Amino acid sequence: MPDTLCRRCGGDLDSHLLCPQCRQPMQMICTKCAKTTEVQFHSGCLYGDVLCHTVAALA
Repeated sequence: MPDTLCRRCGGDLDSHLLCPQCRQPMQMICTKCAKTTEVQFHSGCLYGDVLCHTVAALA
């Protein structure tokens, strides 16, 4: 279940970072306190898999 409210202040969350491949939200930002959520990769998109393999190759 996606978060719809900020865990810090209870404000509404809005899209902050979109997936460059499928344009689905990957990170949200609170409209009240400007706190951002952690980046969340979503199922059904290859962008997360590609990024994970790229980071692993650099390590």
